[in-house]
Formats: sequence, structure tokens, C-alpha cells
Amino acid sequence: MYWGHFPPFGFFFFLLFIGMFITMIIIWKRSCKREDHSVDHAVGILDRRLASGDITIDQYNEILTILKKDK
Repeated sequence: MYWGHFPPFGFFFFLLFIGMFITMIIIWKRSCKREDHSVDHAVGILDRRLASGDITIDQYNEILTILKKDK
């Protein structure tokens, strides 16, 4: 009836648990990368606004300081 120390489906549930644990780690890692990417994207937009003349260098430095502080 039993396979070693596990009931018949115990090993299957053990593998399922390990798979869910690994999946949660992968999702967590991807969400961390996404947050870093959003700050880099914001700095890119800020650079373009400075280059096009929408903002001054003082405004650029102020906003850049805020973005870097939140990172």
C-alpha cells in the first residue's frame, strides 16, 4: 500500500509543494526586477524631457534626486 514512508500520493504532493515554492521565488524575483526597471524608465523619460527643453536643469536635478532616493 505505501511506497517507503510516503502514502501513495504523498510524493506527488511533496513535488507539487516544491514546485509551488520555486514558482513563488521566481515570481518574487521578477517583481523585484520590474521595480528597478520602472525607475530606469522614469530617468529615461526625464532625460528626454531635459533634452527637448520641457524642463530646466534645476528641475531635472530635483526630480532625479527624488527618483534616486526612492530607489
